[in-house]
Amino acid sequence: MADNLTTTTQVDSGIEVYYDRVLLKNARPKLVHTKFAQKKSLPKGNSKTVKFRRYAALSTATTQLAEGVTPTGQRLSKVDLLATVAQYGDFVHITDVVDMTNADPVLTVAAQELGDQMGRTIDEIVRDILVACASSTTASNGTGTATKLNKTDIDAVVQTLLTNDASMITELIKAGTGQGTSPVRPSFWGILNTALIDDLEAVSGFKSTANYPAQSNVDEAEWGSTGNVRWLASSVAHSGGTSTDPFDGSGTYYYLPILGKNAYGMVDLEAGNAKNIVKSFGSGGTSDPLNQRATSGWKTMFTARILNDNFMHVLKVTHS
Repeated sequence: MADNLTTTTQVDSGIEVYYDRVLLKNARPKLVHTKFAQKKSLPKGNSKTVKFRRYAALSTATTQLAEGVTPTGQRLSKVDLLATVAQYGDFVHITDVVDMTNADPVLTVAAQELGDQMGRTIDEIVRDILVACASSTTASNGTGTATKLNKTDIDAVVQTLLTNDASMITELIKAGTGQGTSPVRPSFWGILNTALIDDLEAVSGFKSTANYPAQSNVDEAEWGSTGNVRWLASSVAHSGGTSTDPFDGSGTYYYLPILGKNAYGMVDLEAGNAKNIVKSFGSGGTSDPLNQRATSGWKTMFTARILNDNFMHVLKVTHS
């Protein structure tokens, strides 16, 4: 090599890094916990609390009527459930220097990221409400490890829900003509952490969504089915609690809610529903006299509540 060769060591490009203006897509978890809720709106001016009500079924009347004799009759009985909405929100602060020197439309990017944050926030709040269900079972029939996800315990949860007269959410998917496809039963929905996918696929009789006879009603987060449960997988589904405290983060238990119709509800405040709020540079008045700061944020008022613990059940498992 010639001693007098000029390289980028002597003359660099003058531009340290080329900036690709096509922004990278952030990894997004599947938001699954709000999908099966009864959704209600609380009208403006009607307090922060909504009352759900259900009536108990009347007992059957199997005693024959005596001629001319009026039977005793029965009373209606009801259960009232209260739910109070709460406010959540967040924002980002941007300076005028960032706005003037950045190639990206920063406020637009901020609004997109904040919208994603709001969705994840709501999903996680609903998740924590669901896994606190009063009806639960710790798996005890796993192969190798008793608490591993398995067909016997899943079927036992299904039987419990059916005994409680819980209604399945999805209807039968009939067999199709595709190779390797077979019918999918009417089903409850189960939610599990993506860390458990290998255990789910090892469950006897597991059917992948790839082998469903039709794909039109397959959820984007759906991984497959076992018997009468169709499973959604999410990286933010519950994980890491002990059998006595699902949220302390020190254990290895995963709480898997299995849901029937009308198991839980979500309520938002009509006047306080999700809003994107942008304050432009200088909108702070005397607190921003030099137009140096802008903000983009969101806020919402909502709550979720389990409406009937008998219509859902939490299966507690460990990872193999």
